[in-house]
Amino acid sequence: MRPVGPKERDCAMERDKRIEMLLDALEESGIRQLAEIMNDPKRLFWRSFLSGIFRGLGAAIGFSVLGALALIAIKWVFGIDFS
Repeated sequence: MRPVGPKERDCAMERDKRIEMLLDALEESGIRQLAEIMNDPKRLFWRSFLSGIFRGLGAAIGFSVLGALALIAIKWVFGIDFS
C-alpha cells in the first residue's frame, strides 16, 4: 500500500464530511419512518384509506361552499329566485 499524501487526506476528510451531512439530512427527512410505513402493508392500507376519505370529504365540502357562493352571486347579479 502506498503512502497517502496530505492532498489525498484532505480529499478523504472532505468526502467524509459530505457523507455525514448527507446522512444527517436523510435522518431529518424522516426517510426511516417512510420505510417503516412502506414495509407494513396493513398500516399503509389504513393510512391511505383514511387519507382518501378525508380528501373526499374536503372536496365535497369545498364544492358545496363554492356552489352556494355561485348561486348567491347569480341571485345577486341576475335577480333569479331559486325557491
